[in-house]
Amino acid sequence: MKRYDLLTFGESMIRLSTRSFERLEQAQVLDIKHGGTEANVAVALARLGLRTAWVSRLVDNALGRKIASDLSANGVDTSHIVWASEGRIGLFFLEVGSAPRASAVLYDRRGSAMSLMSEADFPWSLLSQTRWLHMTGITTALSDSCRALVQAAMRQVLENDVTLSFDVNYRARLWSPAEAHEALRPLCRDADVLFVKQQDASTVFGYPGEPIQVIRALADQFGRRVVVLTLGAQGAMALDKASGALIHEPAYLVPTVVDRVGAGDAFAAGFIAGYMESGSQQGLKLGNALAALKMSIPGDMALVTRNDVEAVLSGSDSAIRR
Repeated sequence: MKRYDLLTFGESMIRLSTRSFERLEQAQVLDIKHGGTEANVAVALARLGLRTAWVSRLVDNALGRKIASDLSANGVDTSHIVWASEGRIGLFFLEVGSAPRASAVLYDRRGSAMSLMSEADFPWSLLSQTRWLHMTGITTALSDSCRALVQAAMRQVLENDVTLSFDVNYRARLWSPAEAHEALRPLCRDADVLFVKQQDASTVFGYPGEPIQVIRALADQFGRRVVVLTLGAQGAMALDKASGALIHEPAYLVPTVVDRVGAGDAFAAGFIAGYMESGSQQGLKLGNALAALKMSIPGDMALVTRNDVEAVLSGSDSAIRR
């Protein structure tokens, strides 16, 4: 048996968010948390009982140690983090909005310790010790050295018995659609499981239109096993390339959204857990359940249990319904 069910790597930043829907310019107090898409996935899966590890490059200061200790406390193996003696941890400021005003994010992440990580820093022996590697377009976009690291990991995975998932997770503040398109095409082509938001399919790959047409267009170009298209309030669909089966699962209605940030990461974690159990349909069900639960929790991480998920799936949780 391999040491880990899932290995992932990427950046986690300190999150400073306003309270009570204040604007940043009027705030006197900010809540301190942290978030990063790959770390969020690792935490959600660890809390469901899977063995996960997260690799990153952090500064050995109070902020770096906070990130590592919080992830470790939630069951993620952080023993492979690369510690830098100097540098900076990325920050992001979240202004929590209330309709009709959307939430807004202000990033301060340029030159972060993780953006300086290179192939020489990565513990490559871990790839033979995991069942699954999860990577994203965010890490790919951080810097030239991070892009080279992701590409090298892709090559290594193809040589090992490791399932690879890749989440496009396009961030316009990090790169242009044209840059993302060029860099992500080969990564999306070789991923066993590919996650794409409907908007990213249009923005990055030029596939607008109805979801069924979009997911078929994506599957013609990308993914080795499964392509997953997330549709926001309309749920998600998956296309199994071997059987040609197309599955759609509707989203859960969340009457009171506390915090949307991290819901996409929770979905990816749920899909991975369900897919490991019994395939794409279970993946969509668990993904939608975790995404709904995450929106009921402040912060980036889906701090849920398997019992929470089962309650949503069974319909016994009256706060969340289809």
